Amino acid sequence: MESYHIRNMQDQCKKYKLCHVVFQTSERALLEGILLDNNSSSADLLVPEDLAAPESRYFEVRQSGGETFRPRYRIYKKVTVPLSSVVAIYLYPYYYPSYPYIYQRNYHPQ
Repeated sequence: MESYHIRNMQDQCKKYKLCHVVFQTSERALLEGILLDNNSSSADLLVPEDLAAPESRYFEVRQSGGETFRPRYRIYKKVTVPLSSVVAIYLYPYYYPSYPYIYQRNYHPQ
Protein backbone atom coordinates (compact mmCIF):
# COMPACT_ATOMS: atom_id res chain seq x y z
CA MET A 1 0.00 0.00 0.00
CA GLU A 2 2.84 2.37 0.84
CA SER A 3 4.53 1.92 -2.53
CA TYR A 4 1.24 2.61 -4.35
CA HIS A 5 0.91 5.91 -2.45
CA ILE A 6 4.47 6.95 -3.30
CA ARG A 7 4.00 5.99 -6.96
CA ASN A 8 0.82 8.06 -7.06
CA MET A 9 2.67 11.07 -5.57
CA GLN A 10 5.49 10.61 -8.12
CA ASP A 11 2.96 10.67 -10.98
CA GLN A 12 1.37 13.84 -9.63
CA CYS A 13 4.80 15.45 -9.26
CA LYS A 14 5.60 14.66 -12.90
CA LYS A 15 2.24 16.13 -13.92
CA TYR A 16 2.72 19.36 -11.90
CA LYS A 17 6.44 19.89 -12.52
CA LEU A 18 7.39 23.60 -12.64
CA CYS A 19 3.92 24.58 -11.38
CA HIS A 20 2.95 26.53 -8.28
CA VAL A 21 1.61 23.81 -5.95
CA VAL A 22 0.54 23.17 -2.37
CA PHE A 23 1.71 20.01 -0.60
CA GLN A 24 -0.39 18.74 2.30
CA THR A 25 1.65 16.61 4.69
CA SER A 26 0.56 13.89 7.07
CA GLU A 27 1.02 16.39 9.95
CA ARG A 28 -1.62 18.62 8.25
CA ALA A 29 0.97 21.22 7.30
CA LEU A 30 0.62 23.04 3.97
CA LEU A 31 3.77 23.77 1.97
CA GLU A 32 3.39 26.21 -0.90
CA GLY A 33 6.01 26.52 -3.58
CA ILE A 34 7.17 25.81 -7.11
CA LEU A 35 7.74 22.12 -7.78
CA LEU A 36 11.19 21.77 -9.31
CA ASP A 37 11.94 18.08 -9.54
CA ASN A 38 11.32 14.74 -7.88
CA ASN A 39 13.05 11.41 -7.55
CA SER A 40 11.84 8.05 -6.24
CA SER A 41 11.54 9.18 -2.61
CA SER A 42 11.41 13.00 -2.44
CA ALA A 43 10.41 16.21 -4.21
CA ASP A 44 12.18 19.58 -4.38
CA LEU A 45 10.17 22.78 -3.83
CA LEU A 46 11.13 26.44 -4.12
CA VAL A 47 9.41 27.89 -1.05
CA PRO A 48 8.93 31.69 -0.84
CA GLU A 49 9.99 33.67 2.22
CA ASP A 50 8.95 37.30 2.72
CA LEU A 51 11.61 39.78 3.77
CA ALA A 52 11.07 43.11 5.47
CA ALA A 53 11.85 46.19 3.39
CA PRO A 54 14.63 48.40 4.74
CA GLU A 55 13.57 51.41 6.79
CA SER A 56 13.83 54.36 4.44
CA ARG A 57 11.57 57.14 3.28
CA TYR A 58 12.51 56.33 -0.32
CA PHE A 59 10.81 52.94 -0.13
CA GLU A 60 7.42 54.19 1.04
CA VAL A 61 4.53 54.37 -1.40
CA ARG A 62 1.63 56.59 -0.36
CA GLN A 63 -1.82 56.23 -1.80
CA SER A 64 -4.72 58.67 -1.89
CA GLY A 65 -6.33 57.22 1.25
CA GLY A 66 -3.29 58.17 3.32
CA GLU A 67 -2.14 54.59 3.76
CA THR A 68 1.55 53.83 3.44
CA PHE A 69 2.71 50.63 1.79
CA ARG A 70 6.20 49.23 1.71
CA PRO A 71 7.48 47.10 -1.16
CA ARG A 72 7.53 43.37 -0.56
CA TYR A 73 10.68 41.40 -1.11
CA ARG A 74 10.81 37.63 -1.47
CA ILE A 75 13.54 35.07 -1.58
CA TYR A 76 13.03 31.44 -2.51
CA LYS A 77 14.62 28.56 -0.64
CA LYS A 78 14.94 25.03 -1.92
CA VAL A 79 13.23 22.50 0.36
CA THR A 80 13.31 18.72 -0.08
CA VAL A 81 10.09 16.99 1.00
CA PRO A 82 9.90 13.20 1.42
CA LEU A 83 7.01 11.81 -0.65
CA SER A 84 6.10 9.36 2.12
CA SER A 85 4.94 12.31 4.27
CA VAL A 86 2.87 13.96 1.48
CA VAL A 87 -0.86 13.24 1.61
CA ALA A 88 -2.03 15.37 -1.34
CA ILE A 89 -0.72 17.75 -3.99
CA TYR A 90 -2.89 20.62 -5.22
CA LEU A 91 -2.35 23.31 -7.83
CA TYR A 92 -2.15 26.74 -6.22
CA PRO A 93 -5.51 28.49 -6.63
CA TYR A 94 -5.30 31.74 -8.59
CA TYR A 95 -8.49 33.77 -8.60
CA TYR A 96 -9.47 35.90 -11.55
CA PRO A 97 -11.72 38.91 -11.03
CA SER A 98 -15.10 38.83 -12.68
CA TYR A 99 -15.76 41.96 -14.66
CA PRO A 100 -19.21 43.46 -15.08
CA TYR A 101 -18.73 43.45 -18.84
CA ILE A 102 -17.42 41.05 -21.43
CA TYR A 103 -14.66 42.03 -23.83
CA GLN A 104 -15.73 41.74 -27.43
CA ARG A 105 -13.40 39.98 -29.78
CA ASN A 106 -12.74 42.97 -32.04
CA TYR A 107 -12.88 45.61 -29.33
CA HIS A 108 -10.75 48.68 -30.07
CA PRO A 109 -10.70 51.47 -27.46
CA GLN A 110 -11.26 54.98 -28.77
